[in-house]
Amino acid sequence: MEKILFISDAVTMNRECLDFSCYLGNLTHSKVTGVFLENQELELRSAEAIEEIAVCAPVPGAPLDIQKQLYRDENIVLFRSICESNGVNCEIHKNVGMPAAEVLRESRYADLLVIDAATSFSWKPESTPTAFVKEVLEKSECPVVIAPLAFDGIEEIVFTYNGSPSAMFAIKQFTHLFPAYRHTKVTVLSIVDTGKQIKGDKAKLEEWLAVHYEHATLMVLEDTSVSGRLMEYLFNRERTFMVMGAYGRNLLSKLVQPNPAQPILKLSTQPIFISHY
Repeated sequence: MEKILFISDAVTMNRECLDFSCYLGNLTHSKVTGVFLENQELELRSAEAIEEIAVCAPVPGAPLDIQKQLYRDENIVLFRSICESNGVNCEIHKNVGMPAAEVLRESRYADLLVIDAATSFSWKPESTPTAFVKEVLEKSECPVVIAPLAFDGIEEIVFTYNGSPSAMFAIKQFTHLFPAYRHTKVTVLSIVDTGKQIKGDKAKLEEWLAVHYEHATLMVLEDTSVSGRLMEYLFNRERTFMVMGAYGRNLLSKLVQPNPAQPILKLSTQPIFISHY
């Protein structure tokens, strides 16, 4: 892998998402390209709203467009500084237009895209993932990583597997992009209906895993509710990088929605890799 896209609103930048992008850049010796987005067709921000979410102090009395430019420039300086302090080569793209369209155009010429599930260009409250993030996940032309809210290292890779071409494609994409995880513990998780067998060719899957990973285990769980059992399993994991193909589109919104039983969403602290077949 050579090119990682870090996606950010030009006015407000997620530091945790950038830190994780730099971690991936160092892990794969890749350049991190910061894509700073300005929604030209959405001019509903008030000066107070920008001041509330931005990272630098406003200039009293300055026109709104000037303040937006100052916030963007401050974020770009901060982006470059963080990348350099982490020893990561970086590049900056300033994109003005419809944010989703700009990101999708960029994704065609990238190896990986990193985004915060809460990234939004709507000034109305949104649940995560936002409408913008959902569109990127559905249409991106490169794999997408949902960055964690906090990051404390990776000790296990969890591949979700249902025997489909999409699931295997995601596993192979992740493996080719992140060869440094060869020595990391790997769990291939498959959830089947009670009394059913795992789909796909189990023997060939295990053979493929043995070639690419030193510590890989296939775990088959029985449950009538695939989504419920999967979330139950993943909620108990820490320092885990989750990989989703076929599961990703249907379950992502559930996986990152707050659980009433948990005041702080535990799962959102884990990065999620999604690739489409």
